[in-house]
Amino acid sequence: MAKGLFKNLPIIEYNGKLSRNLMVSSKIVKDAFNNPSAFFKYTVEDNETPEEISFIFYDSVFYSWLVLLSNQIVDVHNEWPKSYKQLTDFYVQKYGSIPAAKETVLHYKNPKYGFTINEDTYNRYANSDFVDATIAVDRTGWEPVTAFDYHEERNDNLRNIKLIDPSFLPQIKIEMERLFNG
Repeated sequence: MAKGLFKNLPIIEYNGKLSRNLMVSSKIVKDAFNNPSAFFKYTVEDNETPEEISFIFYDSVFYSWLVLLSNQIVDVHNEWPKSYKQLTDFYVQKYGSIPAAKETVLHYKNPKYGFTINEDTYNRYANSDFVDATIAVDRTGWEPVTAFDYHEERNDNLRNIKLIDPSFLPQIKIEMERLFNG
């Protein structure tokens, strides 16, 4: 049973389960979120949770939703950075071991052009004598991206979040209570 601030939020189906729609919006919240000076950058530490960050910056764990909403995070399991142990466990579960993850090539990147190609494309165009007059492919500069490197970089990028300045909290709280509690 929903309590407090969220009790009047509409119920939606998400991933086959009934959930409260936390993406309900308001004008004040939109105004704050569209104001770049309302945010500051923060780097999530290993094992740090939205609740811990909320407590540190907003003096309450009950604003963890604001940490998530500020970063458009809906799925904490896939959009929040994994701890070192969680990432290690992920490698073992998905690839069998960390060495296997370091040997598994997911795709190839070319820093010169700033894009990636899958292994089939790499094998067909970038690493062969295949010539197609309609496709101009520079066959140099392609680097393999292993599963380990890909997931490490992705996880490191997820650590860079933004937090709304605590000075906006009273305004957001009033508007959200008005919106949520009818």
